[in-house]
Amino acid sequence: MNRSRFTAATVTAAMAVAVTLGIVPLAVAAPAAVAASPCVNDLQAAQTSNNAAIAADLVNDTSTARTHNLSTATSLVAAMGDCVGQPPVVGANILTASATNATALVYNLLGASASALSSERATASSLTQALANAT
Repeated sequence: MNRSRFTAATVTAAMAVAVTLGIVPLAVAAPAAVAASPCVNDLQAAQTSNNAAIAADLVNDTSTARTHNLSTATSLVAAMGDCVGQPPVVGANILTASATNATALVYNLLGASASALSSERATASSLTQALANAT
């Protein structure tokens, strides 16, 4: 009986030392987060700049909105290359977003923020669809 108590105490002490030294983890570590793909990063960048363009057009600031439209276009061009191999719906939505973003840019060049806003909202919808299907 004393031997089993002594053994249990020894094992407990050894485990406590091991845990203290970090040899034996108390719990299994959570798996590392999976990094987003370049495709997803490009689409998120396009979404961020498009949202900024929408915010600018909401206050009739077509100059700032134009800058954000150009940034969105740059991200969409990068996405076209980085999203090769994604499901076809992703590519289709990138093309649609590119077309509606170009339309928004033209409207902002003309100073028509209400029309640009409509195109930017269409761009946002296409980007949301692309992100929902991208991996």
